[in-house]
Amino acid sequence: MNRSSTYLLCLAAMAALSSGCFLRTGYILDELNAPSEPKTPPLPVSLRERVGRLTRSHLVDAYADPAEAAKWMSALGGASEVIAEQVECLRANAGGSNSACYDTFLKKTVAGGVWGLPAMPGTVDPTRPTAAEVDAQRFIGNAMGIAASLAALGDSLQDPMNPFLLKQGLREGAESAAQYVSARRWSRKLGRPSNAVVLSGGGANGAFSAGIMWRLLGVMEQCRGKPEPEGCGDARIDLAAGTSTGALIGTMVDLFHTPGQEQKARDMLLGNYTCSVESDLYCVNSTWIWKIASDLKGLVRFDGVQDKLRAAVIPAQLTNGTELVAVSVDFNTGDVFGISDQDPADFPPTATDAQRVDGLINAVVASIVEPVLAEPVPWIPSRSGRYQGTFLDGGVRSGLPLLQAVQRGAERVLVVSTGGLEPTPEPPPENAVSTLLRTIDLFVAQPRVGEVQQAELAAVGRRFAEYNVCTLRLANVEDPTAVPTYCRRTGTGFVPTEPRSLQAATSMWMGPARFEQVASSWRSSWMFRPESSLATASGYAFSPRVMRPLFKDGVKTFQQRCAEVLRLFEIRGTLAEAECARPVDEVVAEAESRFAPAGQCTDGKPDQRSCD
Repeated sequence: MNRSSTYLLCLAAMAALSSGCFLRTGYILDELNAPSEPKTPPLPVSLRERVGRLTRSHLVDAYADPAEAAKWMSALGGASEVIAEQVECLRANAGGSNSACYDTFLKKTVAGGVWGLPAMPGTVDPTRPTAAEVDAQRFIGNAMGIAASLAALGDSLQDPMNPFLLKQGLREGAESAAQYVSARRWSRKLGRPSNAVVLSGGGANGAFSAGIMWRLLGVMEQCRGKPEPEGCGDARIDLAAGTSTGALIGTMVDLFHTPGQEQKARDMLLGNYTCSVESDLYCVNSTWIWKIASDLKGLVRFDGVQDKLRAAVIPAQLTNGTELVAVSVDFNTGDVFGISDQDPADFPPTATDAQRVDGLINAVVASIVEPVLAEPVPWIPSRSGRYQGTFLDGGVRSGLPLLQAVQRGAERVLVVSTGGLEPTPEPPPENAVSTLLRTIDLFVAQPRVGEVQQAELAAVGRRFAEYNVCTLRLANVEDPTAVPTYCRRTGTGFVPTEPRSLQAATSMWMGPARFEQVASSWRSSWMFRPESSLATASGYAFSPRVMRPLFKDGVKTFQQRCAEVLRLFEIRGTLAEAECARPVDEVVAEAESRFAPAGQCTDGKPDQRSCD
């Protein structure tokens, strides 16, 4: 958002809230037309750091033997000449055929030896794949894409890139990736896919997503820890990534996977999204309205949300088997930050449990503060302590953060959006403020759908690279008939059921099921809020009257598609099947029976609460 549009948002909000105060329309135009005052911008991110970020983003993934994969990453960082040569080749052949650049890279890596990678196998068995081989294929496929990103960076900078800084950035990025995959508590499991949920923002409309997750966790609670054929064994969510209200819901998903906290997590999901009002969650910076154009950085402060998080988050949550990622944006640099509770890059190595909890809470709150409406968060946790900035709602750039799940190696993802596939129709705006608010809604609608498609393409691209590397490494095995099954990951050693063509819930994207090479390596299912006549919330309005029907709609939506989710996450057992077979009305009634009396949610509470 540029300076003019930001000022317009501020002044329009001021005009709306002041209801005919001393401001005149000419004042707004004068402010918009005023020349910008020269200010010292933050220093740009260094080339070394940008190279490091790109390198890390390619290498992080889910590996069956993270410790061994981390060794390869560290070795790549220490001997990155193959990558640097590929960068130069791609830039030299820009606009023409660059296949030779990739052929050279593959000749140097596929046979093994470089970076400590294992040699090409002589035999393979799709029913008993080895961690070393499948990880090597994935690692080489991921590493192959680094040079293309770095070449694009060089073109963007119109700079040949200093070789020393390039090498330094490659080393730091590879080492950061190595430390992350080593520290993370979940990893790739041959025979069971890595499962993730991705949750969008949407304020109180998050009640829809909360209803879905409350029901999913309820099904899992019935069958987890019980052996098949009745139970579903170790069925779990490995990763929860969310933006704004999705980060809050993801926190409860993470808490659910902490032993002994299952009921607390589900109770908080239901209570927070069916029995909360504004004064429970935030206070209002009550001051002169004109300060919004001078030194007031937000209308509200989320002190109530912080209190709720402090009552929920416990240290054991940071070391359980589920990773939580909260997404925010630094307005100083425009960078998207996905803070993970299991990433060493996001927490000081000497941090105490209390400091780690504080850092995680700050990261979640940073994800939910919308520009102008709420005060920015001045820091998020980092390895060096506190990373200073101006952090606000991740929905500004990543409203439905599926890319976080793709980059971190999830293989099965349930994507939940509080909005529909298309913007909800609205009557003609009555005034300039209504037009502005509608414009913002339209701004964020398409990026939300677009990111899902971008992430799907990224996932398919990653898995295609892995497939191609697999066919090259197995080119000389004794039994070539085993290669297609092995490389498509359809042998029983990879996934213990027949592959299914799981189609995403939209006609706008064909999905990976049509690409047989990767149909078993990546699957997703999308749950956008169904188009209906239900009232929705605007801004930071939280009302049980609006949220309860949305919560029930989420429960209903999940129950209607329950069997689909069980297939997606490979959740088996007669107990889970029986839960899916329950009538929709019965399940919705069960949820409603647990709602607190309406008066308990609202009686004696002010409409607004001042921060003073």
